[in-house]
Amino acid sequence: MRSKIAQKLLDKTSVETKEFVSLYSDIVVRINELIAEKGYSQKELAESIGKNPSEISKWLKGEHNFTLRSIAKLQAQLGEPIICVPKSKKFKSDMGYSLKMTVYSHQIHFNTDQMTVGKPKKGSTAPKVA
Repeated sequence: MRSKIAQKLLDKTSVETKEFVSLYSDIVVRINELIAEKGYSQKELAESIGKNPSEISKWLKGEHNFTLRSIAKLQAQLGEPIICVPKSKKFKSDMGYSLKMTVYSHQIHFNTDQMTVGKPKKGSTAPKVA
């Protein structure tokens, strides 16, 4: 349960600020996940991208804004996406059916030969994602 003061502050917080905080925290969590997966220390990561360890620390504490260039450097060094921008893709079958989907990664490939529209046939399986 939130206090009345905290609730009043939240009620006065703009949607833009709430979105910023949410996005920033998502980015920080993702970077920390990747640092742990790759076995980096913050110092090693900083050295590998030509930054001071204090700057990495500020990024991960929310005390300094990321630039798109800094996110790109981190993503290149860590070898995994940090931010995924959805793209709408349209798929068309040989039979003329079309399907529009939101795709979050360019690494997903669909076998459109196996796609069906409507109810699946009895005993059939869903198309496989390679």
